[in-house]
Amino acid sequence: MEDRLRRQAEEKNELLHELNTLKGLEKRVICLLDGDGMIFTQELMSQGQEGGLAAARKLTERVRQFISTSEGFEQYQLWVYLFYNKRGLLETFGRVGLTTVRAKFDDFMMGFNQAAERFIMVDVGGSKEAADAKLKVHLEDNIRLPHTYKIFFGGCHDNGYVHNLRSVVTSSLGHKLVLMPGYSDVAIDIRALQLPELRIPELFITTKLVAPSYNVIATCPPPGLAPTTPKLTAPQPAGPPTTPPGISSFSGEGQGAVARRGSIPSYKSVLQTPLTVSARFNCPTMEPSEGSSESSEASEIPLRLPRLTPPSPPKQRRINHQLPLSKHVPPPCTLFYLAQCRHGPSCKYSHEYILEAEHYQELGENAKKTPCKVTNEGGDCPFADECVYGHSCPNGTTCYYLKLGKCKFVAAGMHRQPNN
Repeated sequence: MEDRLRRQAEEKNELLHELNTLKGLEKRVICLLDGDGMIFTQELMSQGQEGGLAAARKLTERVRQFISTSEGFEQYQLWVYLFYNKRGLLETFGRVGLTTVRAKFDDFMMGFNQAAERFIMVDVGGSKEAADAKLKVHLEDNIRLPHTYKIFFGGCHDNGYVHNLRSVVTSSLGHKLVLMPGYSDVAIDIRALQLPELRIPELFITTKLVAPSYNVIATCPPPGLAPTTPKLTAPQPAGPPTTPPGISSFSGEGQGAVARRGSIPSYKSVLQTPLTVSARFNCPTMEPSEGSSESSEASEIPLRLPRLTPPSPPKQRRINHQLPLSKHVPPPCTLFYLAQCRHGPSCKYSHEYILEAEHYQELGENAKKTPCKVTNEGGDCPFADECVYGHSCPNGTTCYYLKLGKCKFVAAGMHRQPNN
């Protein structure tokens, strides 16, 4: 009799445990982070693996403080999903001069993923809105589960999430949502939802990484040129000064030259200043592509002086976020923003748009769909991986037009299987 009563008591306890789980008494807290807008600080990422571990600890501690202060308990499981576009981030880091961060990023990611079993930092690739799709699915799948107690949502920079967040609020589940803004500015429609917020400025950067065309990140002489000490002369204006303010001379010290005033600017860092000195190459950057200017002189690569103040076009255009860049009228000039356009005010594409980091990324991805002229003719491009245009077909061996004999990437080896 006693054994039977004991077994019944054990079965009852097991059923109560399962019931408590279904009621949500065993709570799960989830952080959903869009890595394109939730970018860790330079200080943390430059520490590599140790920085990744430190970032995970800081995130865990701040979430614990928020839960314990607002809810009065600390027993829960913390899950963190961070989705990002690695290639896009690395290109942005390089564009704004965060070379140490770029070099240490893989180690940082490893440290973050190793910090806890439920911490997941995933590269979703360069497909447009890939991170958005992942976050939306995880939000919809988890918000209605009874054991999901809170979801900290880190996608507050993008109005594209507002429909999903509003749907959660309309379904009377808004009490489970906490916004976790990375940038200081929250998208206006998301801010209008008036949800509680947790900000961690010591963990995430608070302003967008935007690389203006005049930002000088001098690391080496322009690709293909020997590390010499050329004499460069700025275009002569109507009156003084004849040299850009703050620069007394230009001297190159080859690879590894430290970024500073008075050094040779790197090829990709100085984007939009008029040219006066030319070096002869078969230049892939003068090849026309979608959304870029055309040139009939593909044999000159100009050296350019750094522009130390923002360009002041007579008119500035705003990007319509509902349209791809190539659908704007006129489209932004790829060469003006990524390399150098030789046509100036007469260019049939626009030099007047105000671009952000994601727009530079989109321009770069579109340009890679056009073959580099030098490589496509079987030559060796002097810019290698730094070339604006494509050295291989983006579709690799699966290219539909290759099977029809119509692909514009025609040189040998341009249809290798792409690296994922």
